[in-house]
Amino acid sequence: MEDRNFKKLFGARVRYLRKLAGLSQEKLAELIGLSTKTISYIENSKNTLSFNKLPLLAKALNVPVYKLFIFEPDCDSKEKLEYLLTSATEKEINALSEIIKTILAIK
Repeated sequence: MEDRNFKKLFGARVRYLRKLAGLSQEKLAELIGLSTKTISYIENSKNTLSFNKLPLLAKALNVPVYKLFIFEPDCDSKEKLEYLLTSATEKEINALSEIIKTILAIK
């Protein structure tokens, strides 16, 4: 797995778990001792998290550390789609929206 892809998957996973936990970026940053900007950079695959912050992140998100690295959610189809969209760009979301509209119009 290349570095950029890992950053994207990890960032999407952090965003997904943060939202699942009902935390804002500000609150998560406060809980683990980072800036809101750093959390945003992590979620947008522009930065990584230092190894020693992993236990703090996991605790704040109320998950075991290993679950930070499970990039495919164990859930129903709607939740999987939502999870995949968390790592998509605005341009990708717009394109997917058009595709979905077309598919649903075919019914």
